[in-house]
Amino acid sequence: MNKNILDKFRLVLTEHRDALVAWMGTNSESKEIQLGGVSVQEVEKEVCKHNDAIDRIAVGEFGTCTECHDEVEIERLELDFTTCVCLDCYSDSQKRLLERDLELAAKVQRQLLPYYVPSLPGVQIAAHTEPAHVVGGDYFDFYTYPDGSQGVVIADVMGKGLSASMLVSNLQASLRILGPEYIELHSLAKRLNELFRHNVKLISFISLFLVRIDEKNRMLYYCNAGHNPAVLWEAASRTVQWLKPTGPAIGLTSSASFKLKEVSFSPGDMLVLYTDGLVEAGDPGENEFGKERVAAYVKEFAHQPADTFLNGLRGVVKEFAGKFHDDVTLVVIKAR
Repeated sequence: MNKNILDKFRLVLTEHRDALVAWMGTNSESKEIQLGGVSVQEVEKEVCKHNDAIDRIAVGEFGTCTECHDEVEIERLELDFTTCVCLDCYSDSQKRLLERDLELAAKVQRQLLPYYVPSLPGVQIAAHTEPAHVVGGDYFDFYTYPDGSQGVVIADVMGKGLSASMLVSNLQASLRILGPEYIELHSLAKRLNELFRHNVKLISFISLFLVRIDEKNRMLYYCNAGHNPAVLWEAASRTVQWLKPTGPAIGLTSSASFKLKEVSFSPGDMLVLYTDGLVEAGDPGENEFGKERVAAYVKEFAHQPADTFLNGLRGVVKEFAGKFHDDVTLVVIKAR
């Protein structure tokens, strides 16, 4: 396993163990309140598990399958650092049980997505997401601010599978609560970073693009936290503008700083948000669809309604790539 990844496992495990040990040193009344139905003995067992995992990292045995001595999948180690058997060594019954769990996770994840797109008098919105596997790490959502302006978010959790989908669940819950309360998007990004830098572990982080649509004043406010540059089509000048990151991805650093940007949003203008699965569709590193093709498509078809444009772009990318190797999510916002 890569040394950098092992170092991150060691750091996280050490932090968790030290926090548990410090907690066990608090007074008994405080511990009773925090424990609920968990016994002190169970916490002690958890500390022992952490120590054992740290020892296995030191001797080079961490993440090694005890059956075939191959590497255990990193995504599974993120979920359970005590995992010591790789998927290839699972029995048929164990694999069937895992498949059922994945199917259930996929159903739960579909329920997290909004049932409908907002209906705004002067703005069209279309959205679609397509996971490459049973569950994925892409996410989009909408929420309304107290002043009536519309919030939009698109996000991408680094990684795939169950660990990424669980982080998406946490993000969805956080945004549903915090989104409407933070009209200043850079403050929302900072708050999310404060929350998720403790939850985003090891090799994961979250890139997200936050948008607030001020329909009355024909303005878009945005904060791009390490996400792919959005495409803004300006109808009057017939030009494409790339809305680049205004801060780092969520969970990368505790001292992250984010900036709020604003752009005018006149009739005919269009904003295209996407995850990296769109531009990286095709042969990785060789013949990907790329930003240039996205920009060319925008210039040619920006006159279309938002939903027609979105479906057309999806079709063109899929025809180019044959199939998607990564999750693909698109959100199109167009001023009528």
